[in-house]
Amino acid sequence: MNFNSFPFLLLFLPVTLLGFYLINRIERCKWPIVWLVGASLVFYGFWNLVLAGVLIGSVLTNYVLGRFFNSSQINKVNLKKILYFGIVCNLGVLIYFKQFGFYEGFELQEFSPAYPWGVIIPVGLSFFTFQQIIYLVEVWRGRVDGNSFWNYFLYVVFFPQLLNGPIVRPNEFFPQLADKKFFKFQADRIAAGLTIFSCGLFKKVVLADGIARYSDSAFDAVAQGAVLSMMEAWSGTLSFTLQVYFDFSGYSDMAVGLGCFFGIRLPINFESPYKASSLIEFWHRWHMTLSRFVRDYIYIPLGGNRKGSLKRTGNIFIIMLIGGIWHGTGITFIIWGSLHGCLLAINHFWRQLKNLLGYSLQRKNYIYEISGCVITFLTVAVLWVFFRAESLNVAVSIIQSLFGFHTSPDADFNNIKISEDRLWFLILIVWFAPNISEIMTSFYKSENLSIAQHSLASEGRWYHWHPNTWWAAFTAILFIMSLLGLAQSEQFIYFQF
Repeated sequence: MNFNSFPFLLLFLPVTLLGFYLINRIERCKWPIVWLVGASLVFYGFWNLVLAGVLIGSVLTNYVLGRFFNSSQINKVNLKKILYFGIVCNLGVLIYFKQFGFYEGFELQEFSPAYPWGVIIPVGLSFFTFQQIIYLVEVWRGRVDGNSFWNYFLYVVFFPQLLNGPIVRPNEFFPQLADKKFFKFQADRIAAGLTIFSCGLFKKVVLADGIARYSDSAFDAVAQGAVLSMMEAWSGTLSFTLQVYFDFSGYSDMAVGLGCFFGIRLPINFESPYKASSLIEFWHRWHMTLSRFVRDYIYIPLGGNRKGSLKRTGNIFIIMLIGGIWHGTGITFIIWGSLHGCLLAINHFWRQLKNLLGYSLQRKNYIYEISGCVITFLTVAVLWVFFRAESLNVAVSIIQSLFGFHTSPDADFNNIKISEDRLWFLILIVWFAPNISEIMTSFYKSENLSIAQHSLASEGRWYHWHPNTWWAAFTAILFIMSLLGLAQSEQFIYFQF
């Protein structure tokens, strides 16, 4: 079941909300949580009942492992062995499905012809695997107490964040279940959630899906042997660059908005990454909860930046390579991750060099910022070619077209062409329009959500959200426009990961 579907919007969500608040009026303890767990399993099982079985098995296994860490009868050495066992089991399941997905060509809800019992890829496997690894590590460290079974179950399966994140930490989630606000109907919070959700739905249905056919046409044409002109290649590349951002950030906004409906604060996952003036800053703004997971549970344990520049460079390359392989074990994903790792290392070296030359990194230079933003955006766009291309040959052909190396492109493809006005309009949105954090700054502050400094700096501006008639009308317009395009809406890009 997709957020951008009529069954979800017109049936599942209203019934789940109504049931949650009706049960809250009767029992403000365990049963509202049980209701949400049940609803989340229905939501997940809508894809395939086998998927729900894999999810439940994963939850039960990790909950049992987590209980060992509360035992005073097991020494520290054995507890560490249990932790390693849990991490290996989680990663083993993830790698198993990822590898079969690559080698046998499994796709979402597609049975492999080579295996009659039907091996499938559980949707959101990476996200709930990472979340449970975080739980095991934090309980082992003593930073989180072992919670009740139903609290833990909801932590993993809460449907807004189950399929595509954000990746939530135990210390962000469990305290909310003990807060009276979780059980209390709050009109302002519902209104804020509806605005955030509608913005995300609009991003996905109208913006991302509206431009998807241009990027798909370009990449599909090259896969079929066509050669693009420079203009066609840039149109297709920039179209995908915008599509993947609006698609993924739209999902994240919808997830945060849905969490508000039930009184649960989910972490912010995007902070206008295409406004970044460096690749380092880009990764601080893109898929932020995955970035902090990689930082805290891979990069820092590897040594981080504590052992000199050379070691840091190696660690950066390793984590970006892992990031590429996480998306897929195809050569294009490996190249995508490796190039990001190399360019991040160069970016760190450049910062060090500027610091040695006495150039303050804190000093604002608008020409430098603007040029850095443009260069970063174009660099990320070119690297997205490897991410999107079906094969290395397709990626190389498009890269050659981007830089004018194809002197005899095929005839123009009308379905690839996107008007310059439309392309520039979308680019101006990602560069100059306020993001959802900036719009909802006052609300996020009241909810104690972590907000980037540049979002806080925008506080008090005209576009800030308030529960008033103007914002109600604006939200309604976004929602209705999204509903009108819902029948043609496509799958979320990151569901395959």
